[in-house]
Amino acid sequence: MDEFDDIGPCVIMASPGMMQSGLSRELFEAWCTDKKNGVIIAGYCVEGTLAKHLLNESPSEVTSMSGQKLKVNCSVEYISFSAHTDFRQTTQFIRSLKPAHVILVHGEQSEMQKLKDALIRQYEDTDYNIQVYNPRNTQPVELYFRGEKSAKVIGKLATNKLPKSDTEISGILVKRNFKYHLMSPEDLPNYTDLAISTILQRQSIPYKANPDLILYSLERVFGNLKKYPETSSPRYRIFDAIDIIIERKFLVLEWNSSPINDFYADSLVSEILKTELEESQAENNRILKDIKEPNFKENLLSTLDDLFDAKSIRDENNDLFIEIDDKTVKINLEKLSVSCEQDKQLEQIVTNCVNQISNLS
Repeated sequence: MDEFDDIGPCVIMASPGMMQSGLSRELFEAWCTDKKNGVIIAGYCVEGTLAKHLLNESPSEVTSMSGQKLKVNCSVEYISFSAHTDFRQTTQFIRSLKPAHVILVHGEQSEMQKLKDALIRQYEDTDYNIQVYNPRNTQPVELYFRGEKSAKVIGKLATNKLPKSDTEISGILVKRNFKYHLMSPEDLPNYTDLAISTILQRQSIPYKANPDLILYSLERVFGNLKKYPETSSPRYRIFDAIDIIIERKFLVLEWNSSPINDFYADSLVSEILKTELEESQAENNRILKDIKEPNFKENLLSTLDDLFDAKSIRDENNDLFIEIDDKTVKINLEKLSVSCEQDKQLEQIVTNCVNQISNLS
């Protein structure tokens, strides 16, 4: 019984027939409380045995082998069954039961084949579809049945209104003692030995950008942020599931782990890093612009005035020109490039000057 996998409807022929002990008794105790199950006693029963007690008295409960009281909700029937029958008795038995499958397992091969052919002929002109099998010893026979499983809804789920047809019910399906129960996760400790564990995720993200800019970006993309009142560090809640805590140089995300919440957290981290990167690039562009335009240009002009005559320097938009003895030096302020076709030595002098001012600005 420890290795028996009760996963669907089945019929088991178990001994002993009087159900005093053994497999038949264990199966009866496991299944007798469910009204969908049934037991067929198929032989003579001695007084004082469980089988005789069930047939004569139809008790509402019985005592198990361990001493517990068990409700008898299953059906109990009696069929006089003998392994030695002739063709007439066998066909009458099959006609009464009308099974979809008949497996012949006891007899000589030739006689069994005759019986199989006769059974098939009996029902070939009727609407009754019967499959007869005559397997050799150790030859497996596979039968396929369409079965339905039912589960009892208990706990908080059972307090809701009766669902309409085809309505989906969300819960946890628990199998225990060959029975299925559907319950809310919160009810697990009440009806089972199982417990629920919650994982609190905490992720710290370093930042340099203005935290107000990050919060604005998150609110623009994901919706309203709810601020907690009177907290030591500014604390916000988003998606009704994730807390955003603003600490010095760090943004901290806290949430109870679940597939959906983890997805939300990944989206928030992605947006925070994106905002941080865009702000960093904008700051770098501002610094580079300051270097190239006012400060750098003023410093460069001042230095060139000291090296050359101020009248020889001409400023045209993003270019500076120095004219000395019919030689022209061109300085491109955007590319920080210097060119002088007439005098490469003069070009090198001016290039060194531009590089030094660029490093100092």
